[in-house]
Formats: sequence, C-alpha cells, structure tokens
Amino acid sequence: MSTDAMPRPARTRQAERAARWEAPQGDRAERRARRRAWVGRAVLVCAVAGCLASVVWRQTEGVARQRELAKLQNDISLAEAERVEWTNRIQELQTRARITRIAERRLGLHVARDDEVVLLPIPASSMEQGQ
Repeated sequence: MSTDAMPRPARTRQAERAARWEAPQGDRAERRARRRAWVGRAVLVCAVAGCLASVVWRQTEGVARQRELAKLQNDISLAEAERVEWTNRIQELQTRARITRIAERRLGLHVARDDEVVLLPIPASSMEQGQ
C-alpha cells in the first residue's frame, strides 16, 4: 500500500498547538543559539559600519579643516604683505626730502641757511628746574 492510501489521524488545532509546546527542548535551544549568533553578527556588522562611518566622517572633517587652514594662511600672508606695503609707504612719506619738497611747494618755505639760524640761550634757572 502506498502512503497516500493510509488514513491519517485527524488532529485538531488544539492538538497541533499542544504538540508544538511539547516538542523537545533541544530544538528550542538550537534556535536560541542560532538567534544569538545572528544577533551577534548583526551587532558586529553594525559596529564595523559605525567604525567605518566614523573614519569617513573624521577624514571629511580633516579635509574641511585643512581647506579652512589653507585659506586662513593665505589671508594671513596677504595681510602681512599689505602691512609691509603700508609700513614702506609710511616710511617713504616721512622722509626729510619729501617733507622739504612739499613744504617748499605748498607753503613757500625753504631750508634755512646758516645765517638764518638763530640760537637762543637757555637761562640757567630753567635748566636747574628741569632736573
């Protein structure tokens, strides 16, 4: 006889549920172990992904900071060059030759000759008070 021809005992839903709870504990332990292994692998994958993401983030921030630093260094060098330029300009404007030339042209003044210079004596009493 074939197995199809054999009648199977009719099981009710309650009987099937009861049979499931009455299953040997070995299957449950194996499933629990597989589930723990799967959770462990998932945690490991998440940890590795987190580490990789942090490395990418850190590298991105480093590149951004490097660009910012290069821009600031460029700005500093430009400001330093401008400061040197202004210092040279101030020194040029303070030269005696330039001041003399402008005084002659705008104010009609000239450099005093020796006979135009008058030296005034300083009284001795004012020298004693100054000490």
